[in-house]
Amino acid sequence: MKVLVVGAFGTIGRKLVPELIDAGHQVSVSSRDPNKPLPWPELPCRRFTINLLEPQSIAGALADIELIYYLMHGMSDGEHHSEREVAAAQNLINAAQQAEVQRIIYMGSLVSSQPSSEHMQARVATGQVLASASVPITEVRAGIVIAPGSAAFEVMRDMVGHLPLVLTPPSIATQVPPIAIQDLIVYLTKLAELPESAGKCYDAAGPEWFSYSEMMQRVARCLGRRCKVIAIPGLPIWMAASVLGIVTSVPKSLARALIAGLGEKLEANPASLRALIPQQLTPLEEAVAQVLKDEQVAHYPDQWQNGVPTFRNFSPLHGFYAKNANHSIEIDASPESVWQVINLLGGKHRYFYFDMLWAIREWMDWALGGPGRNHGRTDASKLTVGERVDSWRILSVQENRRLVMKFGMKAPGGGGMQLSITPLANGRSRLTIELLWHPAGFWGLAYWYFYAPWHQLLLNGMTRRMAQLALRVEAGESAELLD
Repeated sequence: MKVLVVGAFGTIGRKLVPELIDAGHQVSVSSRDPNKPLPWPELPCRRFTINLLEPQSIAGALADIELIYYLMHGMSDGEHHSEREVAAAQNLINAAQQAEVQRIIYMGSLVSSQPSSEHMQARVATGQVLASASVPITEVRAGIVIAPGSAAFEVMRDMVGHLPLVLTPPSIATQVPPIAIQDLIVYLTKLAELPESAGKCYDAAGPEWFSYSEMMQRVARCLGRRCKVIAIPGLPIWMAASVLGIVTSVPKSLARALIAGLGEKLEANPASLRALIPQQLTPLEEAVAQVLKDEQVAHYPDQWQNGVPTFRNFSPLHGFYAKNANHSIEIDASPESVWQVINLLGGKHRYFYFDMLWAIREWMDWALGGPGRNHGRTDASKLTVGERVDSWRILSVQENRRLVMKFGMKAPGGGGMQLSITPLANGRSRLTIELLWHPAGFWGLAYWYFYAPWHQLLLNGMTRRMAQLALRVEAGESAELLD
C-alpha cells in the first residue's frame, strides 16, 4: 500500500515509519522544514515538504497515495493554535478528496466529556472536521505516550529526575492510562491492514490507570530517584506552567498546554481496539525501562537533533529538548571559501572573537579538573570526525556544508556547536552558528540562562569576523596566511 505519513518527524512518526516499511508498505513522509534531517536516512522513503496552512503545497505529495497517517498537532505553536489545527485539517481533507485517497488514520487524543483546555478542544474539533469529509477516517485516541520526546513524559522525567519535592495543582490526582510507544505503534501499523476500521474511533490505552502523581513517582523509581509530589490547593495553573518553564527543558508552549489539560478527566474505552488487535500490553515500569534502554544506543547524525543520546552524554537525566542560541550572516563568498575559514577553528584564530571569554570558561573548567586548557587540534590541517578541537570533539564533518562538535568541558548537561553553510544565489553563502544545550535539570537550565547573554554577543562577533575572513579568501588570499 502507498502510504503518506504527515507528521513523520514527531515522537510517534519516528517509530511508525520503520514499522510500516517493514510491513511492506511504500512510505512517503512530509515535514514543514525541508532542511530537517531524516531520522532514518537508510530507509527507502520519499520526502515531501508540506505546509498544511498552504493548500498549494499539499497536492503533489498525494499523487497515488492510498492511505494517510495524520499525526500532526499544534501544541508547540502556542496560544490560539486550535484555529490553525482545524484549518490545517480542512486543507488536508480537501486535497485528499481531490486525490481520491482511500482512507486517513488520524492520531487524536483521549478527552473528557466536556473538554475545557484549548489543546483538548483542538483535538475534538480536528476529529470532527476529518469525520465530516467523504474520505473514510479511522481515529485513534491516546493519552500519555511513554516515549522519548513525548512532551508529557519528558516533563515528568525532568521534574522527578532533578527535584526532591514537586508542588502541583490538585488536578495532579486525575487518573490517566499511559500507553507504551511500542504498543501504540502496533495498533497504528495493524490498522493499515484493516479497512473495516474506517469510520470508527478507537481508544488506545495501556493496561493500567494512574494518577499523575503516582505516575511521576513510578518514573522517579525507574530513574533511581526519590521525589515527593504534593498537591497545593488553589495553586493557579498559570503559576504551575511558569514553574515548568524554569525547571524542565520542554518548550514553554508545550508545557502550558500540558498543564492546562491536567484537570481533564479523560475517558477511555479500549475494549473494541483490544478485540480488533490483540496484543500483550506493556506495564508502565517496563515502558520506561525500554525508553532508557533505547537511549543507550550510539547514534551519530550529521546534524544536531533533539533527543539523540550521543548529544546528551547517554544520560537519561539530560533534557530531551535542546536549548538553542544561534546567529546567521550572509556573505559574498562561496561555500568553499567559508569552509576554509571554518577549518581555521582552534588554531591561532581560536574562535575569531572575544577569546578572553572562552579563556575564562576554560580556566574555570581546568580548575575543576576538566579539559578546558587542552588547546589546539589533533590535526591542524583538516577537520576529521573523532578529532579534537581544543576541548571540543568533532562528531560530523560535511565539507563545505556543516561541522558538528560536542562540548567537552565539565557542565550540568550536554551540548555542542554546529556551523552550517547554506548556498545562496549568485555565489553567495549564509553562515549559521548554533550553540545547543541539553540541560541536566534545574542547574543545567540555570547554567544555560547564566551564559545566555554572552552567547549572543559571541555568536554575533564570531559570524561577523568569519565573514570578513571569508571575503579575503574569496578575493584570493590563502586561508593559512590570514591574520
